[in-house]
Amino acid sequence: MRNFSRYETRGRGMVSSNDRTPVTILLRKHLRLLAVLPVLLWSCHADDPTAQSGVTEPGVLASGYWIADGIAVIGESEFLFADRGGAVYHYVGGRVTAVRGIPASKTSEVYGGVLDVSLHPSFPNSRLVYIAYNDAAYDLTVARFELRDDRAENLRVIYKSAEFSIGSRIEWEDSSRFFLSFGVGGDPYPAPGPQNLSSDVGKIHRLMADGQIPTDNPILPGASKPSTIWSYGHRNPQGLYYDALKRTLYATEHGPLGGDELNIVVAGGNYGWPLFSYGLNYDRTRVSDMSEDAARAVSILPVKFWGPDFRVAPSGLLFVEGSQFTSWNGAFLIGALNPQHLLRYDPATRETEIVLRNVGRVRDIAQLPSGKLLIAVDAGSPKQSDRGRIIELSPPR
Repeated sequence: MRNFSRYETRGRGMVSSNDRTPVTILLRKHLRLLAVLPVLLWSCHADDPTAQSGVTEPGVLASGYWIADGIAVIGESEFLFADRGGAVYHYVGGRVTAVRGIPASKTSEVYGGVLDVSLHPSFPNSRLVYIAYNDAAYDLTVARFELRDDRAENLRVIYKSAEFSIGSRIEWEDSSRFFLSFGVGGDPYPAPGPQNLSSDVGKIHRLMADGQIPTDNPILPGASKPSTIWSYGHRNPQGLYYDALKRTLYATEHGPLGGDELNIVVAGGNYGWPLFSYGLNYDRTRVSDMSEDAARAVSILPVKFWGPDFRVAPSGLLFVEGSQFTSWNGAFLIGALNPQHLLRYDPATRETEIVLRNVGRVRDIAQLPSGKLLIAVDAGSPKQSDRGRIIELSPPR
């Protein structure tokens, strides 16, 4: 087994390499956190009717999982979701079935496993599904398959790194190309790789639907031809959103102790990690001595950052339009793992608000055709007894 201690992110509620089992330690950490949090204003349990921000008590559509991470909506009452424990599940009208034939994956504590699931844009006809996972060798892999009768048929690996990702997302640019984020951490100091253009980690990659390298990918410094790398200098991007009308890719990424970011990602861009950060190392030393002005000269600064005084630990990113939550529309929703909230960030006002407080560690957010929302929440959050689950959110009637 590889030693992943360099990837750990204890400041975001992750576990250390000395802990014995990922689930028990994760639960114990959340129990300690609950002791210092305010009284829960909102809960998914049927015996707690309290609501916040005009949201009725949500329906738990699926429960009993570990780290549900990635939701792919098929229809109003049908979706897929991943569990880092190594499975993909198919929800149809209240029934959940494990998809058979998913490749073996490995976790180390809370890291690894199946990280994301995504539908090819042609899914209604092709039934093509893509998954990002750390395989049996702990290497980030993307495979695609046809979903037939809850089986992964004609599965083929289309991308395989020789490195481990602590967080990944798949986001489609169009039916021919997709983006793939590749996260790295470091505790207490930055892990190497994001500035190394021969390393896959700390990058956002862009691939063809069959895994080939797009000919219009950027030619990076020191290279003579394109690679899979679209941008570099990232830390741990666990939220991607592509605006097809603006042809713009947005990414949220974890800083270390603070320094979480929202970036507009452009071809060939260097996003500065670990040359510069608005956060601190986990021992509270500075990440670097580089000034903001110096960083601006050599890298692309985030369009929004949250410092150590407002820590986010972002996971999942969705720009909400046409949802049933009219006051949330026109802004991004972001899962906040460390404070266990659902956040709304308005790019027009640059204001961040907590729209669901103490809901748990929200890993992903998706919108149903009706305008209702789905969120994936970790086990052990916000209560020790809570299981990993998918929750449907709808406003009061």
